[in-house]
Amino acid sequence: MWHNVFSVAINAAVEEEILPRNRFTRVSIPDEDNDVVKDNYLTENELNQLLDFAKQHEPITNYTALLVLAYTGMRKGELMGLQWKNIDFKYNTITIEHTRDRLGLRKPKTRNSYRTISVDPSVMEQLKRYKTWCKQLLLKHGKKIKADSIVFIDECAEPIYNEFINYVLKLVIKASGIKEITVHGLRHTHATILLNRNANVKAIAERLGNTPDMIYRIYGHLTKDSSNALMSVFSDSLSASGVKTGVQD
Repeated sequence: MWHNVFSVAINAAVEEEILPRNRFTRVSIPDEDNDVVKDNYLTENELNQLLDFAKQHEPITNYTALLVLAYTGMRKGELMGLQWKNIDFKYNTITIEHTRDRLGLRKPKTRNSYRTISVDPSVMEQLKRYKTWCKQLLLKHGKKIKADSIVFIDECAEPIYNEFINYVLKLVIKASGIKEITVHGLRHTHATILLNRNANVKAIAERLGNTPDMIYRIYGHLTKDSSNALMSVFSDSLSASGVKTGVQD
């Protein structure tokens, strides 16, 4: 049984781009529980503090990248693979069709990863401002912004490197005093906030590029809490309306 649990966790990590591939397909797995999420996420207040600090103290690329990750729940590789043609300012959406790492730009690993998600207007406004900054920077380096240009670039007008976001997040966490999480923890934060607000699991899965089954596997403890909360909402609503049901006399 524990082998199956571990296999599920490893396969989930591959799909989430935490691991490049499953190296344990021929390895004997010891009895060991594997909690994918653990404490690797922030509360709403902690996330607000993190983003507010980054807004006040970080360069525009750093802040914009963290903002997009937090508000979309996309994977780090998906963020790095964004091209300007993927940003639709008219309809406030972002389309994910690539991932990028130290090996370069490529197609996502799973069919579910291809998706178009709605994005908060405030995030899109920040992306507009960032695009203007990118145009000015590229012009200084004798370049022009194109539809297939990578969105997130460094001060040298080059696409950010693979560990860039990891480095930025660590700096912001240390300087702001927020508890330590990984970049992938921002994805977990996005999911946990939605689940705590009783958002539809299927809609969350589609937004994250997962399946509902994967959401239940990774965040099962939260979906149980949400189920209990919904039960209380229903019961409280009936009680408030004066309905007297329950145990029969």
